[in-house]
Amino acid sequence: MITIDYVIIFVFLAAMFYVGSIFYKWVGSSDDFYLAGRRLTPFILAAVLAATNVNLYSFVGQAGIAYKEGIPIIWQTWTGNMAMVISGLFVIPIFRRLRIRTIPEFLEKRYSKGVRTFVAFLWILRLTFWLGVVLYTAVIAAQTISGLTSFTAWVLIFSVVVIIYTILGGMWSVAFTDVIQFILMLGGALILLPIVMSAVGWWPGLTEKLPEGALTLVKNTGTYDWKFIIAIFLLGIEWACVDQGLLQRAFGAENTRSVAKGLVLAGIITTPFALLWVVPGLAARIIFPDLANADSAVPLLITTLIPNLVLGLVVMGLLSSQLSTISGNLNGVATIFASDIYENVINRKATDKDVLKIARIITLVTGVGMILFAYWVPILGGAVNAYLTIIAIMDMPLFVIAVVYGLLWKRINWQGAVAGYIAGAISGIIGQFIYDLNFNVTTFITAGTALLITPIISLFTKEESNEKIEAIWRARTISDEEIQNKDVFNIIPKTLNGKLSLSLFFLGLILFLIGVFMGSTGSSAASVVAVTGMLIYFIGGLLRAYTN
Repeated sequence: MITIDYVIIFVFLAAMFYVGSIFYKWVGSSDDFYLAGRRLTPFILAAVLAATNVNLYSFVGQAGIAYKEGIPIIWQTWTGNMAMVISGLFVIPIFRRLRIRTIPEFLEKRYSKGVRTFVAFLWILRLTFWLGVVLYTAVIAAQTISGLTSFTAWVLIFSVVVIIYTILGGMWSVAFTDVIQFILMLGGALILLPIVMSAVGWWPGLTEKLPEGALTLVKNTGTYDWKFIIAIFLLGIEWACVDQGLLQRAFGAENTRSVAKGLVLAGIITTPFALLWVVPGLAARIIFPDLANADSAVPLLITTLIPNLVLGLVVMGLLSSQLSTISGNLNGVATIFASDIYENVINRKATDKDVLKIARIITLVTGVGMILFAYWVPILGGAVNAYLTIIAIMDMPLFVIAVVYGLLWKRINWQGAVAGYIAGAISGIIGQFIYDLNFNVTTFITAGTALLITPIISLFTKEESNEKIEAIWRARTISDEEIQNKDVFNIIPKTLNGKLSLSLFFLGLILFLIGVFMGSTGSSAASVVAVTGMLIYFIGGLLRAYTN
């Protein structure tokens, strides 16, 4: 990098700081800080969600796995996008009707205040760790690209700007800077891809020079085989239903239908983007065949192949994706603490001014925690392994108690929910760190344990009163807000077009699963069937979001 590249990056960071901080005056209430006043349109919501889900974790972590293991890591993005469609059509509309701010708040409505506080504390730690993973990937990229190898210096550079503008503007800052950063990120990635492909001889050169099986999407053996696709799909559904960073943006939607449209559009928009980091990761294996650290594959491509001046623009685009992810999750942690712990436990008489003050303080504290966790990521084996380990252990049991049982079975009580969550998490810790199981198996173990223990404990303890649960069950159908605005979104469609689109959606899902299971036999058609099913699934989901 030369002086002009550093100038471009400095101007970009200054601009993001300015744009983010001007929303300080927009924040007049806690809802403004947390949820942008619940006024995000479907397009803005889709762009915000897409920007959040595309970051340097993808360009560093997933590209590094593609370098080592081949193309199947692309399913982490693709199944996550499929999960956003499921969540947008069937789950998040219910949460939006309840007008909650966080998943712990829902857990109080469904179970008890104790469950809300318990999960809130755990979720703050989990989100702060994820922020550490995101920060780590940014630092790895910056070290390789810039030549400045000080880990601490880059940690501080990335942290200070985004922490300050998130403290000042809350979700308004997050939403509008996300849209800008989404455009910049896409531009930077689109510059990188053709340059890299030209260097390896485009697609024919890539297929000829890569090892056999590197481009097989559904494999029957290896860490990233067909079982990985099933496991990561389950984790994707969990993520799309309970992840605070994603949900906080979704809860900012102007109405229930906007939630459905925004999530479906975000899932579809982001799907082709996966090629922007997986393909360069594959190409790097040809250009740099013996890298000691695979996470440096794409950063090395950038420094080696991108000319100066253009280099500054590409780096600006990649940095923008990172800032959007960090800012959104910082805001998410602040929301959980202020709403679920401060207002709910510490100061129940808190004014809006008190809540805003504590939310901003927690944003700063979380930023410090993010910095500390970034130093721990290499110990866990890099960005992807660290992230998948945490979500397999902590997230899957939460999905079971909040969504599977929380929305589908009234008999489940708070005792069963707490026992199921703890048992699921402990079983994952034992499997991962004592028996050294991979995250695929850990995911099945944590989910299975929570699914088993939760109903057993519930059935052996006192049944809860159904009064507080009825509001949740009513939210599965319709809300007064939708009736007043004459914009009703029916989860179970009422019209013929709605029913046909939903049928197409499920047909695609079945075909996708058939393709994945065909991979267990080593079938050469497995990849084609799975991808075809995914495309039909997306078409059905899009049509369903726009019909009733």
